[in-house]
Amino acid sequence: MTLPNKTGSPNVSIKQMKQLLYIISGITILSFLFMGGCRILNKHIINRQDCARFNIDNIEVRTGIDIPTVENVVCECAPGTKDAEFTLTLKRQDLAYYLARNKFSWSQGTFVNSNEDDYTKWMATLDTTTLKLKVHIDYKK
Repeated sequence: MTLPNKTGSPNVSIKQMKQLLYIISGITILSFLFMGGCRILNKHIINRQDCARFNIDNIEVRTGIDIPTVENVVCECAPGTKDAEFTLTLKRQDLAYYLARNKFSWSQGTFVNSNEDDYTKWMATLDTTTLKLKVHIDYKK
């Protein structure tokens, strides 16, 4: 059975319309599943308070500071806190851009960035001589 055609364009059958509806429905369902999976992964990363998995991702999400490629990581966790030290592999010519992009400011002989919200209180310091980035996080929730 085909739909009537008054415009001169090709006829579309009911079967073809059903197939199109199935395809659109499938794409919509897969899109929602993908978005839900990303949301669950993001919450999982945010809720991690250890040094084992997603350590750098957790710090980046909580602080907003980009942590580039690192040579070495030292991390210690206690209930409600995390202290991490990263030896960055930044090139000296990229240092000024990194400091500006991550909103570090000069304070008492070192570059510092800190913030506090309902979930996290954190402070990051960067020693430009040794390229050591130290991050202290206090988890509130």
